[in-house]
Amino acid sequence: MSRYHVENTSDGIKISQHTAERLYAHVDLIPYADVMPLLDAGEWDEDTDLALAIAVKWGESDYDYTNEDALLMWRWLIAYAFNREQREANGTVTVEWRPGEFKECAVYQGEYGAINLYLAAERFAMANNIEGALIEKYGAEQGTINAVQFYAAMRGERGGLSEMGREVLSELHDGFIQQIHESGMPEAPTAH
Repeated sequence: MSRYHVENTSDGIKISQHTAERLYAHVDLIPYADVMPLLDAGEWDEDTDLALAIAVKWGESDYDYTNEDALLMWRWLIAYAFNREQREANGTVTVEWRPGEFKECAVYQGEYGAINLYLAAERFAMANNIEGALIEKYGAEQGTINAVQFYAAMRGERGGLSEMGREVLSELHDGFIQQIHESGMPEAPTAH
């Protein structure tokens, strides 16, 4: 049983948490316009079950979303699917995220080695490398539409990745790893 109950209301998505007494305690009410920016910002990255439930309810709502909202949704879904598949294929490692703060993360194992995966970094890499190229080539409006269509093609059955999706993200991560081997770690923090 999920720890949370998520439902659509006229004002937004209502999140309640199951209590020890098997009751629901109100946690939050998120206006529909805020859901995708919060999802993209990583608000629920530590609880992907909750994030998925929120995304599903947002998708089921009557909210008149924009192409930018759709882009954020697809970016999150693809990053999540890749992360989940890599967890299943390669397992996880515990890393010190911040001094004294530890986090479990998935591992990507590719042609040139391995790299830790973080949902926020995945989204950043996709926005920079996939969306950035499409928007640069086609302009903001058409590039955003093309990116949504590209991400939709990257998604396979049952919420996983399509073969094309796996190939695109594997090439992207192999490129990151190869760059690190050739040039060393960048001086400034990057997505990976």
